[in-house]
Amino acid sequence: MRRELLALSFALLLTSTVKAEDVLVTANRIEVPEESVSEDFEVITKEDIKKYGFTSISDVLAYISGIHLSSNGGLGQVTNVYTLGLPSKHILVMVNGVPVYDPSRIGGEANFEWIDLSNVERIEVIKGPQGALYGSDAVAGVINIITKKPKEREFKLTTEGGKYKTFKERFYAGLPLEKGFLSLSFENFKTNGFSATNSDSPYYESDNDGFRYKAGWFSYGYSPSDRVRITGDLKVRGGSVDYDSLPYNPKAKANYDNFFTDLKGEFLISDDLSVSAKFGHNREEREYPYGNYTGVVRYFSLQPVYYLSENTFLTGGLNYRQEKAQTPSKSSAHTRSAFVELHGEIFGVTYTGALRRDWHSQFGGKTTYKLSAGYKIRLTGTKLRAQYGTGFKAPSLYQLYGPGVGNEKLKAETSEGWNVGFDQRIPYLKGSFSVTYFKNHVWNLIDMPWWQGVYKYTNYNKALTEGVEIKGKVEVIENLSLFGSYTHLRAEDYKPGSGWEKLARRPEFSYTVGVEGKFKGVKTSLWALHYSDREDSNGKTLGGFTTVNCYVSYEFKGGLELYAKGINLTDEDYQLAYGYNTMGRALFVGLNYAFK
Repeated sequence: MRRELLALSFALLLTSTVKAEDVLVTANRIEVPEESVSEDFEVITKEDIKKYGFTSISDVLAYISGIHLSSNGGLGQVTNVYTLGLPSKHILVMVNGVPVYDPSRIGGEANFEWIDLSNVERIEVIKGPQGALYGSDAVAGVINIITKKPKEREFKLTTEGGKYKTFKERFYAGLPLEKGFLSLSFENFKTNGFSATNSDSPYYESDNDGFRYKAGWFSYGYSPSDRVRITGDLKVRGGSVDYDSLPYNPKAKANYDNFFTDLKGEFLISDDLSVSAKFGHNREEREYPYGNYTGVVRYFSLQPVYYLSENTFLTGGLNYRQEKAQTPSKSSAHTRSAFVELHGEIFGVTYTGALRRDWHSQFGGKTTYKLSAGYKIRLTGTKLRAQYGTGFKAPSLYQLYGPGVGNEKLKAETSEGWNVGFDQRIPYLKGSFSVTYFKNHVWNLIDMPWWQGVYKYTNYNKALTEGVEIKGKVEVIENLSLFGSYTHLRAEDYKPGSGWEKLARRPEFSYTVGVEGKFKGVKTSLWALHYSDREDSNGKTLGGFTTVNCYVSYEFKGGLELYAKGINLTDEDYQLAYGYNTMGRALFVGLNYAFK
């Protein structure tokens, strides 16, 4: 049994009999069956991305319970992601387990507006503190984007066009080999867009703000034997986005370039032991009329896994993460880490315990830990689960060393969080639903309290978020399903002299509700997203809204598929950030042609 479990990751590459969606990589840093995971997680597959018509990572995340968005306009504009009420800097974004944030940004967070979906197999989202496994940034959770590893020969061409003179072309080729695979993808996207701002903004300009990019991916895998696997990726992406500015500049444009590569080697030493080594490099460059910004992250990990018994494994390892930034001054820092994790099952209880120590080159050491447990009542199809953990966010390079505002005495932001919940199967409807309660505390939040005459970054305040998530999906009749989710959120921070205040742009409640079906050759989905009223950082109220989207496709013989997607069908006028526009009613039509 334990050899089979240990070799699961190799089976995913070498055969097509193991479904990747049946296992989860991110929750334990190795492939583990979903039923053995006690964390609050969601998986969005490439099939989900297709059938819901998702264009960007923002579309994907908006669909997930417990996650909310704000954006400074349309596609390509600055996007903030709030996970369990916590900001973008508190969610670690990875590609195949390699961090891909931008150290040149003020908070050192990921550039969500520039993440594309052109080579995505699935996206795993683990909610709750994951610092014990991943170190800095994983305060609210982890988003792991996993690239395609073809198991059958496939070639696909896609072309799409629609409102705002939007056009997209994509090519994908997947070639399985006797001892590995090769895949190649290319995507070209451009849109004239719409004005990012409206008359409520001091930056308002009535011209359209376009967005365009080109992205290329090359992925490979090679297994010289059933005990060795080597995989890697190479990505190049470049583009630009128009934006509104002061003083008025009708040609204000930001250029963006990204280079990413990763390499992973996995070695099955014995029936009980495997070792993996991983290297990653991510470079992001942003060029504005007022200056250029470059962020680089280099990452290395070494991780053995040892099975103590059929259902119990011990893993751990060493990590090294280096970050560099030019903003325009140059700065750098590095973190060395060691962790250990025990995962197993006893008396029907699945458990995970992890402990980690990080040594940051500036502020010193930080220890984090995590405990989780789950128990499945097979008679009723109920799974009970709970998790408790701690995390931290290292000060960004700009907060440490930014000219005139940096503070080298900053401490790390620290956190603790927990969640409890259950998952319930509904066998007669081929469905399930889940309920989760979560709570997070964050201390030593880094801010610049300019309103008190302080113009350097300092550890200033603390935050509290808590809430409830409910989500479910049922098949009401054959090939027709209903799905939905609901999140109730309390998100506040405490500032000395002001007390507790609501965090900006987070709705108190939100929900999605939809239907999807398949009728002969037609596949369709229709869903709505609702946010309640929110308060922006300037004290202005952002009104509640409901948007409705749809997707429909028809597959002809010979691999040809025609599809259409409608965005904001009711033409709702709403804002995710005060003074910034969102997309009105829009229709996009496309063709997919697949052959082998």
